[in-house]
Amino acid sequence: MTSSASNFCGQCGARVPPEANYCRECGVPVKWVPADPVAPVDAEPRFFDPDRYAPDARASTGSGIPGELASMGSRTGAWAIGTFGVALITSIPFIGWIVSLAAPLWDVFLYRRGQNIGARLVGLRIVRDTGELAGFYHVWTRTLASIISLLVFGAGFWTAYSDRDRQTWHDKMLRTYVIADSPEVRDMPASSSDAAKIWFWISVPIIVIAVIAAPALFID
Repeated sequence: MTSSASNFCGQCGARVPPEANYCRECGVPVKWVPADPVAPVDAEPRFFDPDRYAPDARASTGSGIPGELASMGSRTGAWAIGTFGVALITSIPFIGWIVSLAAPLWDVFLYRRGQNIGARLVGLRIVRDTGELAGFYHVWTRTLASIISLLVFGAGFWTAYSDRDRQTWHDKMLRTYVIADSPEVRDMPASSSDAAKIWFWISVPIIVIAVIAAPALFID
C-alpha cells in the first residue's frame, strides 16, 4: 500500500496523481494521509478505506477497477431499457406524458451515483479510473460524448464487444468502466473531473437554446 502524500507508489515506484485512489500501473490502493502532521492517524479518509475497496478486476493497462466488469449482455439490456423501454411507455395515453417528464428527472438524479435508468434497473454502475463512482458531471458529459460513439454506424458502441475492457468510445474519452452493482460499490464516493464540469456548463445553455428554438423549425 502506498500514500498519496508521497506522490509515488510504494509498490512499483510509479507517480501517483493526487486524485487517484489506485496506482494506475500496479493497482495498489492509495491510502489518504492527512496533510496536517498533527492530525490523528485514524482520521477519516478523504475518499474511502482502501482495505474495504480493494480492486476486484484489472484493466488491460494493469490498473485496478473496483467491482467486476459488467457483461456486454447486461449493458445491452440496460441500453435497450433506457432507450426503447422508456420510449414505449411514453407512447401510452395519459401515463406517457407523466413518464416523459419524470424519466429525464430520474435519469439526472441517478447520474449523481454513476447510473442512469437502464443501469439502475439492470444493476450496473459507472466508475472512473480513479477508483470512484462517476459523479453527476462525469456521467452527464459521458452521455454527451456517447453522441460521438454513434458516428460511423455506431462503431463506438459495437466495438466495445471486442474491447478487452469492454469500453465504448465515450468510456475511453471519459476514462470510465461499467461494472456490476454491489453493496460495496454502492457505498463508494462519487466524483467528477474538472473537464467534465466545464463541459456541463458549456452544454446546458446550448441545450436550452436548442429546446426553445426547436418548435420554430416546425412552424410554416
